[in-house]
Amino acid sequence: MENRAHALAAGLFTLLLGLGVIAVYAWFGGDTVQTKNVMLVSRYPVSGLNAQAPVRFRGVTVGKVVAINFDPVNPLSVLVEITVRSDTPLTQGSYAQLGSQGVTGLAYVILDDAGNKPAALAAAEGALARIEVRPSFMDSMTDAGQQTLANFSQTATRINALLSDANQQQLVGTLRNIDQAAARVASVASGLEPTLRSMPVLVGDAGIVLKRVDTLLINLNQRVDAFERAAKGAGELTQSGVALSDAVMTETLPRLNQLADDLQQAVRGMERTLNDHNEQPHGLIFGRNPAPPGPGEAGFESKGGR
Repeated sequence: MENRAHALAAGLFTLLLGLGVIAVYAWFGGDTVQTKNVMLVSRYPVSGLNAQAPVRFRGVTVGKVVAINFDPVNPLSVLVEITVRSDTPLTQGSYAQLGSQGVTGLAYVILDDAGNKPAALAAAEGALARIEVRPSFMDSMTDAGQQTLANFSQTATRINALLSDANQQQLVGTLRNIDQAAARVASVASGLEPTLRSMPVLVGDAGIVLKRVDTLLINLNQRVDAFERAAKGAGELTQSGVALSDAVMTETLPRLNQLADDLQQAVRGMERTLNDHNEQPHGLIFGRNPAPPGPGEAGFESKGGR
């Protein structure tokens, strides 16, 4: 009886254990999430990144790192295979960066999208879709620090070249020349001091000269006024001359022309009278000879005898 009781207890335990295993499997396996794999290509170090590291898209955990390997085509690149949920909105503008988890130094993958290429992320046939890994904040700081150190080293080299022994001697000579120039300026200032003291007297003389110039300007203004009055008188005289010229042109010249015509006629009459006297001087006593008869008049004789 006792053996049967132990066997029954063992059977019940085995049955309950099997039911528990089935329940746990159903609990964890009932809500299955579909995933897809994506390949990240990094040309920068992936220090602190390990397999099973979380992958986050805009702060939301969407997957994990599956494997990390070198690129067989380009050994300087690192290929990071990740698995993410199928509903993760990856596009051709998506990119990846590495972030650091607190003080542990462990890295995780940050996915983000620039939004400039909204087309869905596509993969070549037989290969995984690829996303470029951009430098992280620490990588950018490291590059900037290295560049700063390089610039500082170059600046230090130039400063050393500037402060060479020859340049130092030249700089000392320049300072000496400046000192000598300052001393000369001080001596020139001392020589100008008497001149500066006599400046008030010169200013007083200049005031007297300015007063005389004012008097001269007043006299000049008076002369200008007189000249303007004379110019006005000349203008009035010019207007009178214009009126006189108009009277001469309209009244006197026509009369002179008439007188000249009368004189010309009288002269012509006198010429005719003198010509007649020259031809017939006896005409003054006996009178002029009668004119010969013309054609058709009595006593007319032609030259042909008819």
